[in-house]
Amino acid sequence: MNFWTQVSEQIRNIWQKLTTWQKFTLAGILALFLIVVVIVIFANRPQMEVLYSGLNPETAAAMTAKLKEQKVPYKLVDDGRTILVNAKDKYQLRLDMVNEVNFSGVVGFESFNETRFGETDTDKRVRFLVALQGELTRTIEELDEVDKANVHIALPQPSLFIRDEKEATASVLLRLKPYATLDPAQVKSIMSFVSHSVEGLKESNVTVMDVKGNLLSEGIADDSELASTKISANQLALKKEYEKELGQSILSMLERMRGPGKAVVRASVEMDFDKVETLSETYGEPVIRSEQIREESYSGSSPSVGGNPADSNMTGITYGTTGGTGNSEHELSEQVRNYEISKVTETKVVAPGKVKKLSLSVIVDGELTPEEENKIQDAVAMAAGIDPERGDQLSVVGMPFSNTEAEELEKALAKRETFERWMEFFKVAVIPLTVLLILAFVAFMLKRHVVQRQGGPYPGVVSQEEMAAQGESEEGVELNLSPEALEQKNLEKQIENLVRTKPEDVAKVIKTWLVEE
Repeated sequence: MNFWTQVSEQIRNIWQKLTTWQKFTLAGILALFLIVVVIVIFANRPQMEVLYSGLNPETAAAMTAKLKEQKVPYKLVDDGRTILVNAKDKYQLRLDMVNEVNFSGVVGFESFNETRFGETDTDKRVRFLVALQGELTRTIEELDEVDKANVHIALPQPSLFIRDEKEATASVLLRLKPYATLDPAQVKSIMSFVSHSVEGLKESNVTVMDVKGNLLSEGIADDSELASTKISANQLALKKEYEKELGQSILSMLERMRGPGKAVVRASVEMDFDKVETLSETYGEPVIRSEQIREESYSGSSPSVGGNPADSNMTGITYGTTGGTGNSEHELSEQVRNYEISKVTETKVVAPGKVKKLSLSVIVDGELTPEEENKIQDAVAMAAGIDPERGDQLSVVGMPFSNTEAEELEKALAKRETFERWMEFFKVAVIPLTVLLILAFVAFMLKRHVVQRQGGPYPGVVSQEEMAAQGESEEGVELNLSPEALEQKNLEKQIENLVRTKPEDVAKVIKTWLVEE
């Protein structure tokens, strides 16, 4: 028999000699010891956290090679796309890897940091184009919606003749993040960014598509179409915001009157977004701006020949003549007046967003009397600015609301509150009480074991003096027994206690007796 067999046999014999309570105590102590050991092991175990995730195979291979060179422990998960390292080294390793590993695999203008001997102008031009594409790719990937990007630029060779010159073009391929989309304004921003980064590239010559084959740049280069789309979206947002604010204002007033949740308000607004510019001119009364008066008078002996017919058309001229043969007298009076007419020019611009028609619907919980309905209708009409001449409409209806959903919600909340109260009670009272009971039980078993080690009475076995005292107190037993009968009775009690407390040992003794016979 080898050593381990002897040890296991001794352990089994010791286990069989223990009482039920001792077995439970030993099992509890062993379980507690194992729990402590597991906690200590997990506490001392290094905590691994994510260094980088979502890596492509090339980047992951380069990064693991750098970690091996630095002798840094790491772990690969998620099919090698995620690298885990110690939590305390995570941030320092991230800073180190930024300078040593090219995460995107894109080459930018850092390629010009090194000097290449024997490089021709064509090689430099190609390297510049590759670097420019890489820088544009990195910048586009900074967008929140973009996961990966790829930019291709086609620059034609310069020509001596204008008719042979070709325009530069560019193509952008995008891989969007899950559930992410780009609106037309964002696509136009990408097109504008690429066109302004390449010399001679027009925005209309930039094509943007996603990995699913959707052409995102179609129809976006037209500024008028994009502007009209923006205007329509802004108008719709303004209309919804006006309806929401109006509905909330009326609802808050009705809830103060009827109570929370006792009213529903819906508003529909028809708005005029036309920009109207009016030009008006108003003329006032004429006023004299300047006045010129001329008077002429002379006399002579020449005979009079009459007035000048052409001068009769002049305003403010008076001719006086006298006939005679020898003497004549001439008088001329001329008056010129310039009038100024006052004019007022007024330009009036009506801002878009004028309310053309307002429709308001109000539903109140419960039946309404005609008097209540009229009061609510008047209050809502005044608050909303209802104008019947404009064609506004207002409807107030009273009907009972369905409270089934609210009642179910209240029941669910009540159940949850009850559960939370019981959990609080369990945390505050039950758990500490259970711990105290376990500790008291362990202390009791330890004390019992110490008493047994010190030679105290074995649990379950009663001494002869105790048996005699018990025999004297039992009913139906005679107090004046003989010493032989009393010893016989004590022996029977001890046998009964042994059979009840340690049946396995009694069975072994009986088997030994049978074998000996």
